[in-house]
Amino acid sequence: MQKKLRMLEIFLASTNRHKAAEIEKFLEGVAKILIYDRYIPPEEKGKTFRENALIKALSLSTLLPGKLILGEDSGLVVPYLGGAPGVNSHRFSDTGSDIDNIKFLLEKMKSAHDEERRAYFVSYGVLVKDGKILWEGEGRVHGCIDYRIVGEGGFGYDPVFYYPPLKKTFAQLSRDEKNRVSHRGAMLRKLRSFLLDLKG
Repeated sequence: MQKKLRMLEIFLASTNRHKAAEIEKFLEGVAKILIYDRYIPPEEKGKTFRENALIKALSLSTLLPGKLILGEDSGLVVPYLGGAPGVNSHRFSDTGSDIDNIKFLLEKMKSAHDEERRAYFVSYGVLVKDGKILWEGEGRVHGCIDYRIVGEGGFGYDPVFYYPPLKKTFAQLSRDEKNRVSHRGAMLRKLRSFLLDLKG
């Protein structure tokens, strides 16, 4: 009879319960994702997604000794804009709202031709315990910036991120479609493989 594997408990270095639920779905049967209610996210001063993910993870690790902590940072990279919005994806415009970020991006891209509108999303994850890195990995998905807002689903830059293989923006994809191709999904599948080895 096959032994039932124990469920790991991982604290997410975030206060976003929607993100926690999304991550837990990818790690279903492997790990339970928890939020620490007294966690106050630190200022993200890193110059890379990795640095910011590590800042988050280490800050929570000091509060929860002996616990597995996952830090994640993600954003949009547009080579035409020198890599912007990059680590500033969530606060690209003055207000930092999704719609203002999108409008600011489209304004900056208004002179860009088709071949200059290439872009990609990045998700970087770091798993730590007692301040030590146990695993880290990155997921990417490549596409381009549309000329206008298309679709009503998703969040962030999804309405202007066009994904050529499916001929839709991310905002037009179903949740299952997006999960299959997204940057965060790619990162979490790598993490899932690591956790299965860890449990085994």
